[in-house]
Amino acid sequence: TSPEEEIIQRNPHKRIAASFIHPFIVSITNPNLNPNPTAPQMPPPKPLILITGANGGLGSAFISNLLASPHAPSHHGIYTVRNPTTANTLTTILQSAPTTHNHTSDTLPLDLSSLASIRSLAASINSKVADGTYGPIRALVLNGAWQEANAGTLTPQTFTGDGYEGHFGVNYLANFLLVLLLLRSMDPEHGRIVLVSSWSHDAWDARNDSIAVYKGDEYKTLWREPGVLAKGVEYRDDGYKAGMRRYGTSKLLLVMFMYELQRKLSADPALSKISVLSLDPGAMGGTGLLRDSPAFVRFLTSYLLYYLQPLMVLLKPNGMARTPKKSGHDLLLACFDEKYLGEYPKALYLGGSEKATPSVEARDEEKQRKLWAESLKFAKIVDGDTVLKDL
Repeated sequence: TSPEEEIIQRNPHKRIAASFIHPFIVSITNPNLNPNPTAPQMPPPKPLILITGANGGLGSAFISNLLASPHAPSHHGIYTVRNPTTANTLTTILQSAPTTHNHTSDTLPLDLSSLASIRSLAASINSKVADGTYGPIRALVLNGAWQEANAGTLTPQTFTGDGYEGHFGVNYLANFLLVLLLLRSMDPEHGRIVLVSSWSHDAWDARNDSIAVYKGDEYKTLWREPGVLAKGVEYRDDGYKAGMRRYGTSKLLLVMFMYELQRKLSADPALSKISVLSLDPGAMGGTGLLRDSPAFVRFLTSYLLYYLQPLMVLLKPNGMARTPKKSGHDLLLACFDEKYLGEYPKALYLGGSEKATPSVEARDEEKQRKLWAESLKFAKIVDGDTVLKDL
């Protein structure tokens, strides 16, 4: 007999009063029961799709593809940009999207050249996932990148606030840190981490021959000791080619990171179902990535390639040149496709929408492990920063 029933049995005249307090007593004695089952229940938070560099050509094209897909209403977007107030391309895309798609999103500031900024963003997201404001991260797309290649870049010219060469710090180390910090918020059943790579990571790829960046045996090996890469490799031949090599090296490190991260995730029972992929989006004109390149390169990519690439995609969808729209769609497939990629596409490299094989250098396990060990120091990872057990 419950306490309230004993009150009624001993005091029949209090039955009416007891009938009013009964739901309150039940809710206290058994909080799992809903005293008002007809009241509307709060829906669970939507899982997250987080992409860095959301205002750039590829990032904004990915979001356009997402908004036109069935994934839009069921996911909440976290779109990171350097400055939300000046992210005009992203703002236009979000404002012009159909109101019926029911897609929700937040545009958040992130400076990939600052380890402190990365830690601040990750802490905020982790906190909101933990308290139920956000759902878990279903797809983490590491798209933000930077390139500096011109006549003045024989030696590294730009360094992050933490003292790392720009390509190393922004294109590689920032992603290394962000991923490790956000692992606690990843969907442990179906989460995917997608790293945007480039054919420039492979010095032997024939597509690099068009600008002869790696012409000569002395340029066929990009790997150096991590401490040297962190400071930036100096060259003596050509400033533009030197800058492109440092950019390509940063993309090489991302692919190496994919392999080592996947090994460690697969060995961790709590994180073993998370998949890590890397995608080469091809050459895309009009993305803004080459704004620090020589005038003739900007002309080729902003005008000639920009207008020719739709035809080139029709002729060869995963060829050398692709539109941001096509590559944005490929990124979306990398996040969600199971028919071609499988349910758990682990350590998978993609050339557009096709499975591909990265460079021999990228698949060197000894170098992958050495890079990982040194990166923990560069990113200042300490106990409690990540839920990954085996660092």
